[in-house]
Amino acid sequence: MNKTINYKIRPLCQDESSLLKDFLYEAIFIPEGMEAPSRDVVNLPELKLYVEHFGTKEDDFCLVADCEGKVVGAVWVRIMNDYGHIDDQTPSLSIALYKEYRNKGIGSHLMNEMTELLRKKGYKRVSLSVQKANRAVHLYLKLRFKVAKETMDEFIMTKELSQLNPQYKLLPLEDKDIPEMQELFRSTVLNVNIRHYTKEEVEDWASCGDSVEHLKELLSHNHFIGAFDEASRMVGFSSMNKDGYLHSMFVHKDWQGKGVATQLLSEVEHIARQWGVAEITSEVSLTARPFFEKKGYEIVKMQKHRANKLELTNFIMRKLL
Repeated sequence: MNKTINYKIRPLCQDESSLLKDFLYEAIFIPEGMEAPSRDVVNLPELKLYVEHFGTKEDDFCLVADCEGKVVGAVWVRIMNDYGHIDDQTPSLSIALYKEYRNKGIGSHLMNEMTELLRKKGYKRVSLSVQKANRAVHLYLKLRFKVAKETMDEFIMTKELSQLNPQYKLLPLEDKDIPEMQELFRSTVLNVNIRHYTKEEVEDWASCGDSVEHLKELLSHNHFIGAFDEASRMVGFSSMNKDGYLHSMFVHKDWQGKGVATQLLSEVEHIARQWGVAEITSEVSLTARPFFEKKGYEIVKMQKHRANKLELTNFIMRKLL
């Protein structure tokens, strides 16, 4: 849950469709010093197409933020010839929250859940339009939307919804998986992390996986996910807990650069969003730093962290969801 507001993300119910008119009005950008228009403005042909008969088209999807029974925000998409129209295969996205619920991370959460929903349904990208003077532009850029077109006053932005490699099956890990986790962890540290650490350092680090009891304790406090190939061999694993801490990200030495880490990271981030996590933190090695930076993580600080007996350089990194 959000740290200050209890809410959940859920689909719009059929009997709630009328709420979209309210959120359409809330989505209208009003420049500073300008008077807000009448609420009847949403009945103009160029605006009502966003919500008219919503739910009757196969490309209509809506998620809402429900705060203790009250819908306080919504994100919805449909394919239509609107301001943000790109083509007839790309849904246009709209989002709005009531004023008192803005700047609390709920909008980012809604956006991320919607883009994940669209990705799973096979859409290749999503688009939106936004006034250049609207501060929401910064949010969309942070969420990896890019400017595709622009007019004098508006940006049309798109986000690519990459289809992850389907060859890896993701499964929760249990105590029975510990021997395979140990083998993968040791092999990865000794063969991959040796690029950035000394032989003594990687040997000390690899020894951290020797204790079965330690791994059992980690499994009891974190949700571990394993990636498996077509032969059911573990090729990587990662983890998340309800505090938003990503403890592990290891990929087998023979499966580096093949989309395993990307798929695992997408999954644990999705789990974090379901738990209402607003920020993910992780201690990231010199080796993994470029990967996490490409995925939107930023360095909080460089540090020396004890592995077993030796202190190794790594980074505390974070990502706002």
